[in-house]
Amino acid sequence: MSERVKPVPEAGNGTGPISRTAYLHVNYRKITPLQAPLTVCGRVDRIEGRKTFITAELRDEQGDLLADCEGLMVQLLPWQP
Repeated sequence: MSERVKPVPEAGNGTGPISRTAYLHVNYRKITPLQAPLTVCGRVDRIEGRKTFITAELRDEQGDLLADCEGLMVQLLPWQP
């Protein structure tokens, strides 16, 4: 799941400011099957200044929730690497 939660500019068209993951919490709800189609749905919940709060879900073909997460991305200042 964490490989699918990308900093905000990577989730869009790549032209936005660079952000870094400040916090990421994943709840593993069920065993994730291998070699099976899965769906990841992520969204921006809110933006507060340089902070972007996100959530995402991982579901199987039947729509069962396998994992969910919440995260905080922080936009870097111009002088930050």
